[in-house]
Amino acid sequence: MSIPLTRPASVVSQRIQIFAVGCFLATAVWLRGSDMESLPAAFLLCASYALPVALLERWRMRPHRSPSAGLDWDSPPRPANWGRIAVKLFGFWATLAIIALLYRLFPQYAAGMYKPFFAAVSALILPLAAVSPFYVWMLDGRMRQPEDGTWAFGALLLGRPGVDPEKIRQYALGWLVKGFFLPLMFSGLHDNLVGLRGRPPIENLDLLGLHFLIYDYLLLIDVGCIVVGYALTLRLIDSHIRSAEPTAQGWFWTLVCYPPFWNAVGPEYLAYRTESDWRLLFAGHPVLLGICSALILGLMGIYAWASVSFGLRFSNLTHRGIVTNGPYRYSRHPAYVSKNLSWWVETLPFLTPFLMGARYGVWRGYWLPAAARCLRLLGVNLIYAIRAWSEERHLSRDPVYVRYALWVERHGALSWLTRLFPILRYRPPEGWEPEPPPAGPEGADRARRAPDGLQPSEEASAESRADTIWLHEAARAEGRSGESARASGGASGEAPAREEAQEARRQGGGDPSA
Repeated sequence: MSIPLTRPASVVSQRIQIFAVGCFLATAVWLRGSDMESLPAAFLLCASYALPVALLERWRMRPHRSPSAGLDWDSPPRPANWGRIAVKLFGFWATLAIIALLYRLFPQYAAGMYKPFFAAVSALILPLAAVSPFYVWMLDGRMRQPEDGTWAFGALLLGRPGVDPEKIRQYALGWLVKGFFLPLMFSGLHDNLVGLRGRPPIENLDLLGLHFLIYDYLLLIDVGCIVVGYALTLRLIDSHIRSAEPTAQGWFWTLVCYPPFWNAVGPEYLAYRTESDWRLLFAGHPVLLGICSALILGLMGIYAWASVSFGLRFSNLTHRGIVTNGPYRYSRHPAYVSKNLSWWVETLPFLTPFLMGARYGVWRGYWLPAAARCLRLLGVNLIYAIRAWSEERHLSRDPVYVRYALWVERHGALSWLTRLFPILRYRPPEGWEPEPPPAGPEGADRARRAPDGLQPSEEASAESRADTIWLHEAARAEGRSGESARASGGASGEAPAREEAQEARRQGGGDPSA
């Protein structure tokens, strides 16, 4: 199979994300010393990230005009269809009422950890009620297909005939994702902020205290960006949910990684952590503690960077645009790789027999527990590997992801692993086979549209095909239009070799799409 010579352009700009994270971090540092109440402080943190991203993307990338947003800005808006608008509003507020009822039914949400989320909902419900009619009216007049999932759900509840069941299914799955993850993540953001503000002043911290202060900041950045991503699923900024994971298997392998499901699996079968972690094993050895701390913080920094790279589009179990820059330029799953490696460095289960035996002169009694901990941690790693595979299977319905995955497998920093372990190789879905274009003008046109020699399957959605147009627009906004145009003309012989050389030179410099 021929491999794409260039990465597809990303739907996000790394420069915008870095600037927004700088605003977020400055706000977090200021809040650490302020006496602002925790809930308004959490709101301010989210706004300090969301506003710079939204405004800069509106200025630089113009996401509201991307074909995948499905909005028409070149024609005057349609006259208001008040009946359809009313059905959409009914469907939207009925959805929120059903989710609220589910929160009341499940005892999990009566736990104290969710109190910050429900306090936030109480504070925002009236502003949402005031804004939602205007937002629905404005978008309805611009949407190319105004009868969306919200309308379909409202029409279903009102007993209208002819409602598309697939729209209802995708709409329900999208809201199920948001309804499950947003309370969990916002409560985590609030608790992380409270914990960060409770740490001693930096001048009073030793090595471990400084380590956990930086660790808290990295977690706060990660969770803060995630909260904003789940909250702002808006078509107006092209961050809406394009498709949700359709399989029960994909949902299982994702949800098992989060409470309350992890609480039923992890402590019983996969408990790999004990008190013998890196702090105890290297106690009294500041150099080894410093090396271990640097490794952990470096891996967690990559993990936070991966979350930040999604911008306003972070979400589990959904497709909201393909990110190809940042750490995703080097690996298809940088977040999972860095997170799982950090757990090995934190626990060091394979070193426990050697270090404890050398320290106490007792070599018996450590080998079997250490082997058991290694096997349990490998079990956790396996869950994340299957989760990654499930996500790839979903995203591979988008031809842009297939091109990206094939490119990063050849040029990514971990490409050597796929050569050593073929089981890790990316496998495109059926229908993505090399297909030489026919001779004549038709073949030339196809070569321009698919320079990598791959042809999308017939089931590719209209939004996925629109993504290819949007990505070219994003490339031009990022200053890569000249490179993209040259890459699109490659055929065979000397041209591919020249493109390979250009790509190698680009790899040695900064991110051209940033």
